[in-house]
Amino acid sequence: MSVPTTAYTPPIDQPPPQAVTGPPYGGFWIRFAAYFVDGFIIGIGLLLIAVVWGLAFGWQAAAESNDLLTLVLIVLSQLYHAYFVSSAKMATPGKRLCGLYVTDLEGRRLGFGKALWRNVAALFSYLTLYIGFFMAGFTERKQALHDKLAGTLVHRQPGSSAVVIAIVLVLFILVFIVGILAAIAIPAYQDYTVRAKVAGVLTEVSAVKQPIERYAAQKGKWPTTWEQVESVGGSNPLGRLGPQSRAIVEDIRLEEGGAVVSYVKIHGKDGQIRLTPQREGGAVEWTCAVNPEIRKYVPAACRP
Repeated sequence: MSVPTTAYTPPIDQPPPQAVTGPPYGGFWIRFAAYFVDGFIIGIGLLLIAVVWGLAFGWQAAAESNDLLTLVLIVLSQLYHAYFVSSAKMATPGKRLCGLYVTDLEGRRLGFGKALWRNVAALFSYLTLYIGFFMAGFTERKQALHDKLAGTLVHRQPGSSAVVIAIVLVLFILVFIVGILAAIAIPAYQDYTVRAKVAGVLTEVSAVKQPIERYAAQKGKWPTTWEQVESVGGSNPLGRLGPQSRAIVEDIRLEEGGAVVSYVKIHGKDGQIRLTPQREGGAVEWTCAVNPEIRKYVPAACRP
């Protein structure tokens, strides 16, 4: 005798089976935290390059190479992101810290070329006034504009990311504060080093005052050539400058009226430091003058 079969009907209060879903996507804030960490790492690398550059070619040369260092930063950033995203971990160090990894639309690992294109495509997110980045906060699969252009997805490993975001945001605030302090301290230090170089120039130039006065006392006129100064025991101070001061001096000339003029270049600005003798009764008084472009680098005596 057969028993009739009927379809199984679950109880009314039992929820329907859950659909199988993939790993969650990385939203805007967790991606921002990862981007900040990666930016910090790249910044450290750029700082090391700048230090090596300064040690090899001089700090003034490093300070005047902003365009080159910017290009290095761009290239370094592109290669950094492309290399790590296409690696076996499928994530940069910053993304790994935040539990993120990048795949194509089918969940497969990216090749180096696709990873590089994804990072280059971020340019369009900048061109949209960062709206392309904010798209990661409200699109269905948390894709930023460059993710859509490159056909990629950013996945987040299961688990809480709130602690990571909090830590990174605290670090962001600390770095921001340090950045402000550095923005104040670094220019001040650069000005200090330039003033030290200018002081070295003035020290050597001042040493030639007595020979010039001696020549004028003997000949009844001011010398106009260094040969004339050498005839009374003096010399062109250019040859006595130390390497630091010599780096900013292009020439030192003896001009009409016995004036000693130092032609300098400071941070790309041409300037002159002019010491001029004047007879005051039986004594000689020297005045110092500079052009406005370099005025802040000279002693107060040269800033009437």
